[in-house]
Amino acid sequence: MHKLSIVSIVVIAAGMLGLSSTVLAAPFTAVNNPQIVANYPTGTHGIVGEYYLHTGADVVMRAGASGNFQQWFRGTSAENGGVTEGDHSVFLINRNNRCPNSSWMTVPNAGASWGSYLVQGAGYCVHTNDFGSSGGNNGI
Repeated sequence: MHKLSIVSIVVIAAGMLGLSSTVLAAPFTAVNNPQIVANYPTGTHGIVGEYYLHTGADVVMRAGASGNFQQWFRGTSAENGGVTEGDHSVFLINRNNRCPNSSWMTVPNAGASWGSYLVQGAGYCVHTNDFGSSGGNNGI
């Protein structure tokens, strides 16, 4: 009963602070998770669909044996004027040369430029969402 109450309080407080469920689920502090294929606490990173390079933490996780992946980024870019923000990208194998809808980007032969952990030679449909910003590191 106490665990449920504490979890409820944390979720309600996060909602009041404007934190999305994506930021709460981001695995920035995960250790020894076999699904994590890339984990960079600092560095320069690309985000599919965003023009500017980003500086900060980047984590990529495999979604089982499906060949699909999720990327979480937390940091800054010139695009947002140095405000700390986060991005969550979903990489789905493009199995029929069509992405789910027009908000997804097609990335042909994604492994060549986006990561050797991706299925080599496969194209991907990628969708990126922003998941918060703040003037410092408080919000994400």
